[in-house]
This record gives sequence, structure tokens and C-alpha cells, in this order.
Amino acid sequence: MRHSALDRPTGLQPIARSRISHQAVIQLWRLIRDGYWSPGERLPPERELAEQLQVSRGSLREALRILEVAGVVESRQGDGTFVREGPGLGLLSPLAVIFGASGDLVGDLLEVRMIVEPQIAARAAVRATADEIAEMNAAVAAMASLLDREGVALEALEHDRAFHRAVARASHNEVAVRVIELINQTLQEVRRHFVASTERLRRAHERHLEILAAIEAHDAPGASAAMTRHLTEIEGYILSEALGHQGDATATGEGGR
Repeated sequence: MRHSALDRPTGLQPIARSRISHQAVIQLWRLIRDGYWSPGERLPPERELAEQLQVSRGSLREALRILEVAGVVESRQGDGTFVREGPGLGLLSPLAVIFGASGDLVGDLLEVRMIVEPQIAARAAVRATADEIAEMNAAVAAMASLLDREGVALEALEHDRAFHRAVARASHNEVAVRVIELINQTLQEVRRHFVASTERLRRAHERHLEILAAIEAHDAPGASAAMTRHLTEIEGYILSEALGHQGDATATGEGGR
């Protein structure tokens, strides 16, 4: 697909001034993911892209560098920047694209969670015992008891993690349990990215209830889908914070963790 140099792609909007290069990354990544520029196609010259996004050439170059590190585009000396040939971008998390260039673990962490936790929940739906379901219920109830109180976010997050540990144990897969323990440990190390507001904890609690209901009903596809919704919301809030947006994320949403 070829486009006039004067065309502004549908969905390409002027960038706000907060975290400018990251916002440019996401806009360009989405256009490439959605096929506006095809694999092997050259992007418009830097000057034109910078004008369309209303950012400086420096911010645009930083955005293109991040996309190149993530394997989305490639720069050819003297010939411009091209969309790389390869697997579909639907497999890439936008968080992994943004944070991967800086060596930050948060993007990789969410990507791994999206790979493993829905399947862990599905297996828990098939294998959970009554005692294990009771353990999940206890974690959900303990988190619920804190939702209307101030200054208890860290305690609520511990119950959040306890719920995910209980789901892993109910999968009856020891490696899954160890993976979730490693995820929990890493979450504590990158906690600066997780702003546990009361509203976000409430949303996490609602998603936990959905996951638990599916597991109690021994509905493996439903448990997997509910866990995916939960993790997608988490990704959306963290992405919103990474871009410097305020309030709820509309792209994908969040949960407590």
C-alpha cells in the first residue's frame, strides 16, 4: 500500500507534550500493527512524520529508535526507515515495545503474564479442589474488606498476589506455582509502575470475582478469558501511566497489580 507524502493516516493525531517519544511510539506501532504501512514499506521521511505528529525531529528519532530496538522497523542508511518483515505485531505488547528499549522489566513481565496466566487459570478450572476454591474465596474476601479504607493499598496488593498464587496452586502444576512466585517477586521490584488507587483495586477485585466464578463452575475457557481481561486491563493502565495520561486508561484498562 502506497500513500501520498501529504496524507495524514487516519488515527494519527498531534501528540501531547507529556512523554512525547513514548506517545509517538504507540501511534506509529498501532498504525503498523493495523496494516497502514505494510511489511517492507518505507515510512514517510522524518520531517513529514514529525510535522504530522507535531513533535520535534529529536523526539521522532527517539521513537523510531525504540521501534527499531523492538524489531518493528529497520533503518537503512541513506534509504530511510522501513517496516520489518516478520511475525505479526499482534504478538507484541505495546509495553514491551516501550520498555524494552530501556531494559525495564515491566513490559516483559506483562508479556509473560499474558502468555502463562490465562492457561494456568484454565487448568485451575479443571483441577481445583473445594479447599483450593475456598482459598481463592478467602483471598478475594480479604481484598474486598479493604476496598473502602484509605492507606491500605499495599495490604490489598498482598491479597491480590495471594489470589494469583492460589489460582496457580489449583492448577496442580508445580512449575506454574514457581512462575507465579517469580512474577510476584518481580512485581515488588517494579512496584513504582503500579499505582494502586482505590478504583483500580476495586476493578481488580471485580476481575478476580469473574475468574473465581469461572473456576468454581469448572469453565476452563471462561477462566482463561476472564484472566486475559484482567491482565489486559492492567496493561492498559500501566500503558496510560507510561504515556503520562491521567485518569482511566481507555485503550485497555487495569487491575490492582
